[in-house]
Amino acid sequence: MMWYMSMHRVVKKTLYAGGFGLFVCLILFLIISPFLPKKQNTGPVVTPEPLQAIAVENIVAIPHIDEPGPTGKTVDVVARLRNNNPRAGTGDYPVTFQLKDSSGSVIQSVTQHEYVLPGAIGYVAALDIQVPPGTTYDHAEVVTPKDVQLMTIPDSAPTPQFSVFLQDRTLIASGNFPYEQQTGIVTNTSSFDWHVVDVVAVALDDNGAIIGVGKSTVGKLLVGEQRQFTLQWPRPNAKTNRVIAIATTNMFNDSNFVNIIGDPNALR
Repeated sequence: MMWYMSMHRVVKKTLYAGGFGLFVCLILFLIISPFLPKKQNTGPVVTPEPLQAIAVENIVAIPHIDEPGPTGKTVDVVARLRNNNPRAGTGDYPVTFQLKDSSGSVIQSVTQHEYVLPGAIGYVAALDIQVPPGTTYDHAEVVTPKDVQLMTIPDSAPTPQFSVFLQDRTLIASGNFPYEQQTGIVTNTSSFDWHVVDVVAVALDDNGAIIGVGKSTVGKLLVGEQRQFTLQWPRPNAKTNRVIAIATTNMFNDSNFVNIIGDPNALR
């Protein structure tokens, strides 16, 4: 009996001591918990999709050889560029237009530095590429850079916007050489004023094939302002059914933004 009573007291003391220890630990935890490092809530990590290469589509060569024009035997080359990156582009995109003979040898080469806007589909063209004397033109190719450093713009950054209204399309002559001429009006519907706006147009036949190409540049175009443009290309053998004209500007060139001094509303 004495042994049982002694054992009972030991157990009670042990329980009291354990409870007191837990109470002390709880008080200490409440005191130091604000200073402990917080466990971060790591949700699913969103990896940005890799940028896609700029696609070159529908390369068309229009030779002016059978009936040479004022500049001799020449070839116009046009290609469509497609940029599937909605928020990335480049202000320097070198495009090389090559004329080749039947063996595939390059007989003439012209390189132009173009630009590609985010999410844009547009045309690049080299006009009046000379066919060197003593050579025979067979076909044309367009070479674009394999590695291009695209620049990603913020989601809030607006891209250039223009509307194009086509007016009269007429047949004219320069000396004895016939041309087709297209006029139109481009309107700056962007949020910015631009120093230079480019217009490229292609003429299509009844089957939708490109039979002519022209390009032009208009000067300073403020927001909401309109400006007329004129495009020409050698008169095609087939009848032109319609014309597609696209206006763009190089938003990656800082000097292309118009800096207005004073009250901008006074200029609009």
